[in-house]
Amino acid sequence: MEPDSVLYGLLGRIHLLMRRVANRITDVEYMRANKDYAREIVRLGVATGNPELGELCSRLRQAMELDAPPPAAPPPSEEAPGLLGRLRTGRPSATHPTERYIGSLR
Repeated sequence: MEPDSVLYGLLGRIHLLMRRVANRITDVEYMRANKDYAREIVRLGVATGNPELGELCSRLRQAMELDAPPPAAPPPSEEAPGLLGRLRTGRPSATHPTERYIGSLR
């Protein structure tokens, strides 16, 4: 992974060319944080056919390691119930506000 200064330089140039060539507005900060968004912008940049934009997109693909497979999701833990499990459980017996919030903040 390249240093942030190199990545932001590439992202800024891609943002500028996407605006000029494809009339697309991109979010540089979000592209830096979210690899899926960066992959989509790279795909759109290559699809424009602009040689400079295509070269910058290939450099960004290497710099951010966008071709690497995404990490495998960890298996769900058994001790933490999912959303459906939490919804199916009953409400706590204490429903009056003075009984619910004793010893804690609201």
